[in-house]
Order: sequence, then C-alpha cells, then structure tokens
Amino acid sequence: MIYVIVGPTGSGKSEIAHTLSERKNAPIINADAFQIYKDMDIGTAKISKDNPYYSRYYLLDIITPSETFSVRDYQLAFRSVLEELLKTHKDIIVVGGTGLYIKAALYDFTFPKEGEPESYDQLSNQEIYDILKEKDPESLKTIHVNNRKRLVRALNILNHGEVTKSENIKSQSHSFYRSDIEVKFLFINPERKVLYEHIDERVEQMFDNGLVREVEGLLKTYTLSSTSSQAIGYKEVISYLNKTLNLEETKELIKQRTRNYAKRQVTYFRHQLPCQEYQNASSLLEDVK
Repeated sequence: MIYVIVGPTGSGKSEIAHTLSERKNAPIINADAFQIYKDMDIGTAKISKDNPYYSRYYLLDIITPSETFSVRDYQLAFRSVLEELLKTHKDIIVVGGTGLYIKAALYDFTFPKEGEPESYDQLSNQEIYDILKEKDPESLKTIHVNNRKRLVRALNILNHGEVTKSENIKSQSHSFYRSDIEVKFLFINPERKVLYEHIDERVEQMFDNGLVREVEGLLKTYTLSSTSSQAIGYKEVISYLNKTLNLEETKELIKQRTRNYAKRQVTYFRHQLPCQEYQNASSLLEDVK
C-alpha cells in the first residue's frame, strides 16, 4: 500500500508520516517542491539531518538551489525511487503539499509538447497574466501573478503546444501509471483558525531559528534558480536583505502568502485527488491501523 499524506502547509503532515512510517516499517518519499533543495532547510520546514527519521526519507536534498527542477523531473525521480522501494517494502509513505507533483508522479500523467520556449522579456507578469486570463483562464486558478516561471510556461504551451495547460490537466488519465499499485490518499485539513495560528507561529519560529542567516548563506554560495528563488519565505527575505521591506513587513508578507498558499492547497486536494479528509491527526491515525 502507498499511503499519500497531503494537506496544507503547517497542517502536521510530517508528524503523521513519521508515525505511520514507524507503524508500517515504511520508507518516506518527499513530495514537497522545495525540500528537494540542499541547504534550504529552515524556510521549507525540512526535517533536520540529526532527526532519526531523516534516514527514512527519499528525494530530500537531491539538487542544489542553482538548479531548476520541473514537474517532469520530479515524476522521473519519484518513479525511479518508487520502483526500487517496491522491491523490498510492502508499504510506502509519500508526504508533501505539492499536489501537482503527486498527481504527475502516481497517475498516468503525460506532458504536452512545447515549441521552442520563449522568455517574453518584453512582457510584464501582469501582461502575461492578462493574456492567459483571456485565452486560458482555467490555468490561472493555480498560478499567482508573481510566479513568472509558471506564467511563462503556461503561455508557451498556449502559443506552441497542442493543448493549453488547463486542457492538458483535465485530459489526464485517472488511472495510476502502474495498474498493480494500491494508493490511499489521506488529507489532513485542520480547522482554518487553528491552521492559520500554526502558520503564524511557524513563521516566527523560522526567524528565531535563523532564516535570514540561511538566506544570506544561500546568496553567497549559489546563484538561485528560477524555481528555488520562488519559495515562499526566501523571496521575501531577499527583499528584506535588499532593503525593500523591513523585518515586520517581511514576516507579515510571508504569513499572508503562506495562508493564501494553504487555501490553494486545500482546493487542489479536494478537487484533484480522491482523498479521505480528516480534521486532526488522531482521527486519521485511528483510521489507518
């Protein structure tokens, strides 16, 4: 059985994964788009290397922040790891909040053909957003106006691909890429007030733990890629270091963007994956013996 634990950021997914991993003697595959990056630890709430559960994880710390990593890259990496683990394990845990990565990894998910990609340097984010709003509004349900990489990719698919991004997602198979795997989706979705309080506390804790120092170190060591630099918490601290935000503005912006992201995650898991939903960890763990 593959147990897929999903939920909004700050919902307690990792703790559930660790309990199930212990209970089922199962390895854990990371499904967080930013925990794949080395040295991006505090801002991604990544498990520490000295935690005994760290050794159970796969697809953590696999590339540097200078590298780009696409959904297709994740699909290939995930399936390679899964195929190996299935040879020796009856149960496997998948945990993370990046819904599209999970869907692409487990389902018979294909990618549209794209023509020669363009950068659209002459267009602002808002101008690209407006084009997509007119021609492919469905794609914008999961793309923020500030996420230039995803806006550009959606426009490239629109201009050069056989189908739009949203049409491609809708046309995907609802079958798993392997017919012999059994998958159970477990969706932890705390009451919103509780979740938002936890998010606010976690952001404060990240700063107490040295998030600013971590970002300073990353900027000295790497040229951040277009994907790694978009991580919530990192791009805001970069603005703080560039003196375009003060510390309190930075914290509040991270909290707000994290809450907004959590809302989008909840929408995705409810509508894109066949999840059993739970409000707290105890009820979920009671169901999964």
